[in-house]
Amino acid sequence: MNRALLLLTLTLTACGPEDAVATFTDSTPEYDDVASSLRMPSEDRPETVDVGSWNVEWFGAPDNGPLDEVAQQRNVKNVIKQTNLDLIGLVEVVSEDAFKTLMAGLPAYEGLLVTDPRVTNGAAYYSANEQKVALLYKRRFTVDSAKLVLMEQSYAFAGRPPMEVHLSFTEDGAPRTLVVMVTHFKAMANSDGYTRRITASNALKWYLDGTYPSRWVLVVGDFNDDIDVSTYQRKPSPLAPFVNDPAYRFTTDSLSAAGVSTTANFSSTIDHHLATDELARRFVADSAKVLRPEAWVTDYVLKTSDHYPVVTRYDLR
Repeated sequence: MNRALLLLTLTLTACGPEDAVATFTDSTPEYDDVASSLRMPSEDRPETVDVGSWNVEWFGAPDNGPLDEVAQQRNVKNVIKQTNLDLIGLVEVVSEDAFKTLMAGLPAYEGLLVTDPRVTNGAAYYSANEQKVALLYKRRFTVDSAKLVLMEQSYAFAGRPPMEVHLSFTEDGAPRTLVVMVTHFKAMANSDGYTRRITASNALKWYLDGTYPSRWVLVVGDFNDDIDVSTYQRKPSPLAPFVNDPAYRFTTDSLSAAGVSTTANFSSTIDHHLATDELARRFVADSAKVLRPEAWVTDYVLKTSDHYPVVTRYDLR
């Protein structure tokens, strides 16, 4: 079968990551590993809403993360296209132009970067060179509203307040609504990072307790800590308030229990999905998994990301 051919030519000016410009021509194969005929299996299930989260490591930042921007762009696009999830929360998207290029290569998806004008207060809190959060969604979903939340706790979130998106869609012939939040907690296994994650976790719980006592809400992203014990000196997890409250469930809890790493360089589960109990009841048992694209993507860690995509499923029929 003939495949569409696509080349990303990335032209960088001397001004920095915000000036990265990507253009398309048609010269190279669409899929990332031309030496292999293997394709990542689709994670889509027609009877469920399949959700992913992925830290794409300084995406579109020439001076940080993977050095080969063209390869990273191509690989991120192909992993998303081939896994074919319904919703994907991304963190560490830096360049708006790189994000636009990514979306141009994913015709099945719409994308909402936090600096998009549709996101209330997004551009006011996220600068051009900063790591940003984003949500990709299949075109059957409609964004009813989008905004930043917990801006007053921006410092606790390392300058990255969560993005909240209200989605509407139809599932099995019935109208549905879902609130998705994409978050990126403070990094580093040190005292400062640990303290800020505690503050951010408490603030997030206070917000969810008061705002959504009976809604389907899913928080996805890089929490930069584990839920059983902290990555910092094995102290109590900063996320313990959620773990100890039956009104919530980390649907990635089985990954932590099994000691499954979500990064290439560390052993802990730090990328999580958190659901309110109303949504957790719709969680498909044993669906949490960490995808390992190395079998399909050459030099994955060097050319794509130091994190792996995380997937959970929900039956919302």
